[in-house]
Amino acid sequence: MRPQLRPTLTGACCLLAVLALLATAINYGNNLVFFLAFLLLSLWLQGAWSCWRNLAGLGWQPTPDLSGFAGSRLELGGHPLPGSGRSHRQLRLTQGRSRLGSPLFLGPALDLSDTASPEHQTGRLGLSLPCPPRGRHQIDALQLCSTYPLGFWQARLPLPPLQIWAYPQPEAGASLPGESPNPAHRLQEADDFQGLRPYAPGDSPRRINWRVFSRREELAVNCFDGGRGGQTLWLDLAGTDGDLETRLSRLAGQVLEAEHQGREYSLRLGAWSCPPGRGPRQRQRCLEALAGYGAEQP
Repeated sequence: MRPQLRPTLTGACCLLAVLALLATAINYGNNLVFFLAFLLLSLWLQGAWSCWRNLAGLGWQPTPDLSGFAGSRLELGGHPLPGSGRSHRQLRLTQGRSRLGSPLFLGPALDLSDTASPEHQTGRLGLSLPCPPRGRHQIDALQLCSTYPLGFWQARLPLPPLQIWAYPQPEAGASLPGESPNPAHRLQEADDFQGLRPYAPGDSPRRINWRVFSRREELAVNCFDGGRGGQTLWLDLAGTDGDLETRLSRLAGQVLEAEHQGREYSLRLGAWSCPPGRGPRQRQRCLEALAGYGAEQP
């Protein structure tokens, strides 16, 4: 998209000053006033071209994980992508407009100049917004804007809508449930075979003893000495008390607590469940399922 250009309040006052100077110069036949009027007009016109060019050729790369917790602040961010090789100065991330044309939400200014350090050139533009209710939402009216160089004009570059997740607000002090008798899959194996045990969700298919299955039609898993791991945590919506939003909030708190303790866990929402795991991917998957529960199929 091409930048949109409009004068600021300062630019409108500058144009009125030019008209006043021209009227005065014509009335009194003063060449010095003519010179001042045309000098100010040239600065006003040059400012329009420089302001538009400052945003021309820019791209935008949002951060991969755009999410927040309902009732808190949503931190949006991304990186401008200068594709023209020129300097880009005083960039800001905004959303919407007020009636006077000023931004409703304004991020910090950022310069992408050819003389800046590499860290500065790849700087992040952020914007803090109120997080919407639980679910998946679309954030519209995001723009890059700039009033460089003189503040007479404001250029705006519309950005594509962003899809974000609003997770349930986690319950404070949510305690983890008791451990399930089903063991979690082993994180490490040794070479010493120690026997068989019943299959548990999350076990690697490579460890299933298929000979036993062919004889008994029961899944059994090979056990090895030196394996480390523990019991998996099953976070189940059906086993949580309270109304729906309270239960989802408690489960969100338990997911965060399990990640904090480095535990393996699984989430079950009705007929849907995810295999045991841990880490950022598991956390994101479970929180997205909680956010979309009841609104869309996780």
